Amino acid sequence: MDPSTLSLPSRLHRLLEPVCRGFSLAGGLVLVALIIMSLISLVGRKLFATPIRGDMELMEMGAAIAIAAFLPLCELHGRHIKADAFTLWAPARVNRRLDIFAHLLMLLAASLLLWRTFLQMQDNMEYGDVSTLLSVPMWIPMMLLLPSLLLLALAALARILDLLKIGREETAAAAQQGVQA
Repeated sequence: MDPSTLSLPSRLHRLLEPVCRGFSLAGGLVLVALIIMSLISLVGRKLFATPIRGDMELMEMGAAIAIAAFLPLCELHGRHIKADAFTLWAPARVNRRLDIFAHLLMLLAASLLLWRTFLQMQDNMEYGDVSTLLSVPMWIPMMLLLPSLLLLALAALARILDLLKIGREETAAAAQQGVQA
C-alpha cells in the first residue's frame, strides 16, 4: 500500500510504533543495568562493606527515566489499566467516546508534564542543582525525560485520531447498510 494513501492516524501510528518500541527497549536496558548495579552494590555492602556510592540516587534517576520510556508504547496500544467495570454494559460508541476522553486527558497531562519538566530542567541548569552524593547535575535526568514525555503526548494524539477514524468508519458503514436496506 502506498504510504501517501494512508490516513493521518495510520501514518502517525506507523511512524510512532518503532520509536515507541525503541524507547521501551531502551527503558528495559536501563532497568537491567539498574538491577545489575543494585546486585553489585548489595554484594559489596554485605561481603566487603563497600557498596556503590550513590546507588540509590542512580536508582531513582534511572527508574524515572525507564518508566517514562515505557509509557509511550503503553499509550500507543491503549494498554493502560482501565477501570471499565461500570462501562461493560455500554455500547461500543459510548466506550469509544470515553476512551477518546481518557486519551485526551493523557495528551493534556503529557503536555503539561513536558512543559513543566522543561522549565524545571532550565531552572536546574541555571542554579546548578546537583544530586546529594554524586553531584550529578539534576538537569541531566530531567533532559532525559523530555523525549519520552513528548513521545507520550504524540502517542496519545495518535490514539485519539485512531479512535476518531474508527468512529467515522463505523458511522459510514452503518449509513451504507441503511442505504442498502
